[in-house]
Amino acid sequence: MTFGGWPAEGLQPAVALPMGPVMELTRKDPLLAWLLGGTAVAVVLFATGLLPVAAAWPLVAVIHVFLVWVARSTARTSGLTAPIRRFWWSVAASGAIYLIGDLAQIGTTFRDPLADAAATGGQVSLAILALGSAGLMYALLTVPLGFGTRRERTRFWMDLATVMVAAVVVGWHLVAPELPNALLKVLIGPVLILLCVFVVAKLVMSGTAPFTLACGLIGAGAAAVKSGADAMAKDGLTAHQLHWYLAGTVTAHALLVIALRVNQIQLTGNAGRLRQARSKPYSLLPYGAVAVTYLLLTHAVVEHESTNVPIALAGAALSTLLVMLRQLSAFRENARLLGELDRKVRELHETQAGLRDSLAERDALAARLRHHAFHDGLTGLPNRSLYAERLDAAVEAGGPVVAMLVDLDDFKQVNDRWGHAAGDALLHEVGRRLTTCVRAADTVARLGGDEFAVLLAGAEDDPRDIAARMVQAVEAPIELAGFGTARVGVSIGIAVAGERTGDGDSLLREADHAMYAVKRDGKGSYAMA
Repeated sequence: MTFGGWPAEGLQPAVALPMGPVMELTRKDPLLAWLLGGTAVAVVLFATGLLPVAAAWPLVAVIHVFLVWVARSTARTSGLTAPIRRFWWSVAASGAIYLIGDLAQIGTTFRDPLADAAATGGQVSLAILALGSAGLMYALLTVPLGFGTRRERTRFWMDLATVMVAAVVVGWHLVAPELPNALLKVLIGPVLILLCVFVVAKLVMSGTAPFTLACGLIGAGAAAVKSGADAMAKDGLTAHQLHWYLAGTVTAHALLVIALRVNQIQLTGNAGRLRQARSKPYSLLPYGAVAVTYLLLTHAVVEHESTNVPIALAGAALSTLLVMLRQLSAFRENARLLGELDRKVRELHETQAGLRDSLAERDALAARLRHHAFHDGLTGLPNRSLYAERLDAAVEAGGPVVAMLVDLDDFKQVNDRWGHAAGDALLHEVGRRLTTCVRAADTVARLGGDEFAVLLAGAEDDPRDIAARMVQAVEAPIELAGFGTARVGVSIGIAVAGERTGDGDSLLREADHAMYAVKRDGKGSYAMA
């Protein structure tokens, strides 16, 4: 099985492949092996002068044919998003433009092989190469970077402008302005190189790069090699330098194709690896570019380079201004974010305060509901449920436990004479008087109607003495405001927990039997079960 004329076994997806193991891919991919081996051989042959100048541009043309094919094949890889696919089609178009420039340069070289333009490029080929580089740069710049706001996009373009200024200064320094076509060489050489480095770094940093990290690093290396070759031609080329210039030029173009082929191998069957997480929200390259402009300005002043000083000075001033504007934009954004953070903190505090209030209200409501559930609404005393709960707990715990059942005598007469309002007032007062006869740890409860109950847990006093006090306290006249004076009594049954006591209910039944015995014997007294 083949892929575009080359064996497909080399196109197995590489998982998490860093830059280092590129050589391992050469064992799996014959085309990559040919590119690396052919580049090495060409560098040796050109550097030693074994290949003539006329062979350089046909070799570059062949390299660009591979560039077009690899970019086209990558664009047709399954799983890519539409923007990434458009990017690789643009790269293929730029490679085709490069190829046209190569053909034009081949014609120039064969017409006059000894001319300087035969080695470094004529005006027509340089213009076409500049057009191809511009198309490649356009493809890089139009990749969606995932910026969410206008401020982010503005800061990106400020960073890009800063690098452009530094690139012009560097390019002017590397390519002497005395050379013909110096400005064109500056534009297609260092400027595009630094711009490519910046955009590649920005794309990789933003997690939206249409290529892998290994591809970006190898591509940046290709740009660096081309920059070195252009710098070598700054003051003209000797015969020896010409060979190294051609070796560097061929190497730069070959590295670009190698970068694209490595990217293609890594993406085949694993296109999702391009969806990376954003690592850093900023780039240090613009600040490095500013530092470079000042270094070049210092060098130009020290060396009295009158041609370079104005360019370096203007570049330093402009790049500093751009960085200042960039920082002011960042300061405004920071102030906005801090204001938004303060607002959110205030809202959080308000929410927390409201939550605390809500929790306090909930706790208070829960306490009220529990009180209503376990207390008598008329007297405020514990009701039957709470009394039974405490009685069962006391019996299970062991120790001395005394249960008293208290029933009012002659209560019906008060209701019949003055009505239920007077009866309610009487019950409230009886509950209060019973409570004064026991300790705070004891329980006085209203079971319902005119029936009360008392729980003595761990009492040291004789329960009959306590019952006697209750009888005496209740028999005292009770003043009912608006009605008159009422007299009632109580009949009390007392039950003490023993070894045969099963639970609270059985103990309360014993007290109930004793209370009815008091009723039968004439009321107003107490009896032990």
